[in-house]
Amino acid sequence: SSIENVAKGAYSVVECDDPELVLIATGSEVSLCCDAAKELSGKKVRVVSMPSWELFRAQPAEYRDSLLPKAVPKMSVEAAVTMGWQEWADAHVGINVFGASAPGGTCMD
Repeated sequence: SSIENVAKGAYSVVECDDPELVLIATGSEVSLCCDAAKELSGKKVRVVSMPSWELFRAQPAEYRDSLLPKAVPKMSVEAAVTMGWQEWADAHVGINVFGASAPGGTCMD
């Protein structure tokens, strides 16, 4: 990433023309989305890193719409709670329960 990209609040990590799906994440989940995009061979998947909702929200609508096209399904991937991602994504992968105690992989299942 670059300072310029981070200052926009969100930017493309894996780019493709006319995506069929956009995966949105932040932090360590971005690499998981990059791996998932590779596994979805034959599908056009864009991966977006979104380190700051606030900075992204402040960008011009043209930029926001070009990165997250309205007509394209979007999925957020967050190792924690999915609250707040509804503004940006149609579907969500995350944990919405509290108090689970097990190894991380077990909790994520």
